[in-house]
Amino acid sequence: MLKTILVAMTGFDSDRVALETAFLAGRPFEAHLQCLHIRPGPGQLVSRIAATDMPGAINDEVFEALRQEDNTRTEAARRSYDEFRERRGVPIAETPPGPKGVTAAWEERLGDDIEETIAQARFHDLVVCARAPNSSGLSLGAIGAVLIGCGRPVLLAPSHAPENLAPTIAIAWKESAEAARAVTASMPLLQKASRIFVLAAAEGNRNPNEMVESAERLRNQLRWHGLVVEARGVVQGGREAPDAVMETARDLGADMMVMGGYGHSRIRELVLGGFTRHVIREASLPILMFH
Repeated sequence: MLKTILVAMTGFDSDRVALETAFLAGRPFEAHLQCLHIRPGPGQLVSRIAATDMPGAINDEVFEALRQEDNTRTEAARRSYDEFRERRGVPIAETPPGPKGVTAAWEERLGDDIEETIAQARFHDLVVCARAPNSSGLSLGAIGAVLIGCGRPVLLAPSHAPENLAPTIAIAWKESAEAARAVTASMPLLQKASRIFVLAAAEGNRNPNEMVESAERLRNQLRWHGLVVEARGVVQGGREAPDAVMETARDLGADMMVMGGYGHSRIRELVLGGFTRHVIREASLPILMFH
């Protein structure tokens, strides 16, 4: 069951999509949405100035420009939050238990976007992020860092607000610990689905028949939970595996896709697997990932 959802608010238009995606995920469970906006502290602003390689004489001007940019983004994030609550009729709840139905709260913190999001994510059942411009903290690489570092499932919102999440769900399956964890993490939403498709694409030198057999084994396991599940092999047909899987999911009418998040992190270095990187960059469906 999903009862607390962290929504990463960046101050860009993508916040509206993140909020709608989080609302759809939380509505079946009457979940609480903790809407978090990270503001850079003085140390982060100084680091940004250093990165610009500007002469010291104009550092004060650069500092003020960055501070104004932060104020603008904070105001935009708060405006998206307020408009969302009004549109959806979502009440504020600062402490549990809140009223019935989806509730929300606004929170601002100072610090590094990525590190603070990771730290706060560990106290929630799910994290919802949306792709923001590369100049922002939660760009492609930052979302990957949150995915690998937070220990919680991450729901990546698409570029446009989805209408549904659970009626039809596709699982991008391969025999790996990451994919198995993703299935476990998504079980609350899978149990709300009317149809589930387990999709397996042969990668590398893997025998396609073995991949289909593996998908069928997962199908049978999920059927023990009373779920309506089909297994499908994905024919790449000259396409890259991520494109083939995502296009097959769309053709089947999937509202959301579940997959493992592949990669590793060494200190501040992030290495994402090719499939994960491609999906984070290109996916047009909501994607629930777990590392």
